[in-house]
Amino acid sequence: MFAAGDCATRVEDPQPKSGVFAVRQGPALAANLRRALAGEALAPFVTSSRALALLNCGSRYAVASGGGIVLEGRWVWHWKDWIDRRFMVRYHRLN
Repeated sequence: MFAAGDCATRVEDPQPKSGVFAVRQGPALAANLRRALAGEALAPFVTSSRALALLNCGSRYAVASGGGIVLEGRWVWHWKDWIDRRFMVRYHRLN
């Protein structure tokens, strides 16, 4: 009945298997689990159809795609690394 991240696919709104969508689904999942335990109605989850995909290819090289644009190179790896590190700092502050 409940799922989030790469294991979840919504037939009416399929999305790519991406960490971006998993991160966005987490808070909605947590809120709906609390609602279910309290016997309340579940809130629908509406996802954005836009996301930036950043793929680490190893050797400090990455590919980015989004909005019909594809970028690649070492500078994309540095950009992805910066984004990932900022996310992890925010995540650790929550715990």
